[in-house]
Amino acid sequence: MARQFRPERVEYDVLTAHPDPVAAATGSTRWATAAVDAVTPGPLPGLAALKNYALALVPRLRDFAEHVAGPRGDVSSPALRYGAYQSVRAMVRDKDGHALAEVRADGRVLLPGELDADLRGKLNGLVNVGLPMVTRAVDQGSYETALESLVKARATLNAMLQAVLNMAISGPEPLSREQLAAALRVQPADLDGWYAGRTS
Repeated sequence: MARQFRPERVEYDVLTAHPDPVAAATGSTRWATAAVDAVTPGPLPGLAALKNYALALVPRLRDFAEHVAGPRGDVSSPALRYGAYQSVRAMVRDKDGHALAEVRADGRVLLPGELDADLRGKLNGLVNVGLPMVTRAVDQGSYETALESLVKARATLNAMLQAVLNMAISGPEPLSREQLAAALRVQPADLDGWYAGRTS
């Protein structure tokens, strides 16, 4: 069954200088919410429906960008308009504040990840069938069979780790290196091995 999404608000953000003077001096920026629209759409069945919903926000976001750049509507230069489009975004959020999509004025949409159907099936099979069979094999003294099953289970878990890691760094609100390192129980400097898929 396709995952359902329930947007409840759309935040319109503007790129601003970082409030910390030291960080601002190095060019650091951050997003600040300038406007919020409450929305009450029905549930959106799957990523395709969520993407269509997000794309429908692009005209509204462009109007917002042009208003921010020129409150009197005098954004006539293509260069000014391009700059305005790059300095705003819309964040679609659910009732708990979780980001469902990030929309940019140039038409780009960033959606949350969804597990590959084959990987999801392998993981469900591992939990429901594979691991109980490992326990049974150990109880019966069939250690070779148990080891073979554990190696297959490890490959599935490694693939799952890599998939979730990719979602964590590419979603609408990517985790920082420090957050990733803490979750994976490694040092930030060791993350490159995880990015490359070296999880063994």
